[in-house]
Amino acid sequence: GFCLGLTAAIDLYGVNRSRTLPPSKYTPGDLGFDPLNLYPSKDDIEGQKKMQLAEIKHGRLAMIAVTAFSVQEFVSGVGIVDETPLIFKPIATSEAVLEEIVNRSM
Repeated sequence: GFCLGLTAAIDLYGVNRSRTLPPSKYTPGDLGFDPLNLYPSKDDIEGQKKMQLAEIKHGRLAMIAVTAFSVQEFVSGVGIVDETPLIFKPIATSEAVLEEIVNRSM
């Protein structure tokens, strides 16, 4: 419930920014959140374009990865969470999984 509400609030904030800012000052997806100051300054137009292109490429790669996970689950019949427990399970469980893997290989 909380995550869904937070997501809706962030989306509504973005919609409000798109409606209140003039088109020349509004960039889709720019909500003004950059706590580490990674985005280039307003003077560095080339750097901004490079960063925007990198963000689009990373987003597309992430969408391809999620699609591949879905196809893998469909083909193998085993969920990706069960397929790679070291990534998705708590650390205490991971230790037991590692021991199981080591015992299988002997």
